[in-house]
Amino acid sequence: MSIAEHVQSLQQHLAQYGLYPVPADVDREGSEVFKICFLNKYEMQRWRELREQEGEQRDEHSS
Repeated sequence: MSIAEHVQSLQQHLAQYGLYPVPADVDREGSEVFKICFLNKYEMQRWRELREQEGEQRDEHSS
C-alpha cells in the first residue's frame, strides 16, 4: 500500500470520530516532506468561522 493510500485510509477512519485534515498553507514557501494534522469537528467549525471573519474584514478594508 502506498503512502497516499495509507493517508486516505487514515482520513476515512478518523472521519468516523469527527476528525478531519487541516488544510495546507498555500502561501508557505518551504516544502515539507510529510505532515498530517487532524482537527475535530468543533475545531474545524471554529477555523471556518475565523476564515470567514478574516475574509469579511479584508472585503471591508478593500472597499
